Amino acid sequence: MHWVDEVAEELLRRGGKQVIASGISISGHIHIGHSNDVFIADGVRRAVEERGGEAEAFWYADDFDPLRRVPWPLPPSYQRYLGMPYAHLPSPEEGFENFVDYFSRGFLSSFKDFGLKLTVFFGSQVYRSGRMAPLIRLSLERAGEIREILNRYREKPLPEDWLPYDPLCENCGRISTTRAYDWSGPYVKYVCEGCSYVGGCGHEGKADYTRGEGKLTWRVEWPARWKLLGVTCEPFGKDHAVRGGSYETGKLIVERIFGGEAPYPIPYEWVSLRGERMSSSRGVVFTLSQWLSIAEPELLRYFIFRSKAMKSKSFDPGLPLLDLYDEYDAVEELYFSGGEGGKREEQKARIYELSQVEGVPERKPQRVPFRFAAVLSQVVGGREERGMEILRERGFLVQPTEEDLERARGRLRRAGNWVREYAPEWMRFRVLDSLPGEVRERLTEAQRGALSRLASDLRERDYDPVSLHNRVYELARERGMDPPELFRAIYLVFLGREAGPRVGNFLSAMERDFVVFRLTEASRA
Repeated sequence: MHWVDEVAEELLRRGGKQVIASGISISGHIHIGHSNDVFIADGVRRAVEERGGEAEAFWYADDFDPLRRVPWPLPPSYQRYLGMPYAHLPSPEEGFENFVDYFSRGFLSSFKDFGLKLTVFFGSQVYRSGRMAPLIRLSLERAGEIREILNRYREKPLPEDWLPYDPLCENCGRISTTRAYDWSGPYVKYVCEGCSYVGGCGHEGKADYTRGEGKLTWRVEWPARWKLLGVTCEPFGKDHAVRGGSYETGKLIVERIFGGEAPYPIPYEWVSLRGERMSSSRGVVFTLSQWLSIAEPELLRYFIFRSKAMKSKSFDPGLPLLDLYDEYDAVEELYFSGGEGGKREEQKARIYELSQVEGVPERKPQRVPFRFAAVLSQVVGGREERGMEILRERGFLVQPTEEDLERARGRLRRAGNWVREYAPEWMRFRVLDSLPGEVRERLTEAQRGALSRLASDLRERDYDPVSLHNRVYELARERGMDPPELFRAIYLVFLGREAGPRVGNFLSAMERDFVVFRLTEASRA
């Protein structure tokens, strides 16, 4: 059983409507590492509903958090906004409402593409609406008990007058620099003293918590949110799951202070980019929009659900993406072929189901291997319809449906984008318009003979990319050559260099008459 299904069944045993939460602080570009939250939450929602349960998933933007560091690629001038809530910062570009809209719009607009069904909340709006006010008041009334809970896990105890509330300074607009020291009715008294990364303005004032003039501190806000929204399950980064971490203290606070219950936890491991942990502030990011430019949405769902939540995941948009495509296509093939039905195959089948954006297709989609598409996109350039003709000629599209055609066009476009942005140099090429004399002179007699025989083979029969690659390998052996020697000859006569993409894909992507002509021309002494 897949771990998502195990979670769903545990939630159903507990009974009632399931509310699965996700969310992040809007500290910069929202990358695919952050997406663990939303994909897991949506996956659990689906699994609960598949079993007849009632479920809802939501994404909560912590946009009332303070700016702690200027994220890439913003200019140093944004230092002036340190300590201010994200929701109050201007957009770095025109056309966006504010800082939060600038960094979250693309992420939110991608939900439909990835089949994500989540209600969206913005923390700043929740606070301004007054919905949190009763829980804020309760937190202030029982601040001493909360302090005792938090002090169990602190080396330096919180001061006796500590209050679990961060007022918004009415003078400088910062929220991280204030210290609340007293409260009465709807007002919290504060002084703007500064914090570790930015100074305060020294202003003393009072904030009305019923009007959203401040927020609960994180370790109290999280359990308050569980209570407010009735959260029953939540995925979150592994740092919150350590002993004494936010989840452990939140569990105690929600039970003892708010009279609620902690949600079923799903801690997850980070997603790295080429082995480096993703970071919005440092610009180590790969966004959902970037993903959609080079890969299908199903592939990201597969990337997340193919392993357990606490297994580390590393994404590389370079050559490893081709392996991910191959793996996904193989799992799809297995799903529709039926396989032998073993536990391993059943697990792969379930991962495939969870990977789908709008449910499993009724029939097996016709897929163009991405490696071939990467070569074909360069051969045809912008002539998309010519590319589609070649796909039909090579047998990749046989009596295709409209959905098959659209998938093929999409993969061809994404392959072209991938080549331009992420392919290694040796995979990028331009076919020579004519055969230079110096290239012919570099060929050995053995190479010429092999090229001539390959031209004859291509005249006599059709090859798919795999069988053609194997034939080139066999032909080299028949001629007493090391296969790389023949590969180099092929690349020389078509590209003018000794390396290129996989030979079978490369030759199959070009028109056969042209390939035969060029091979014949090169074989002449």
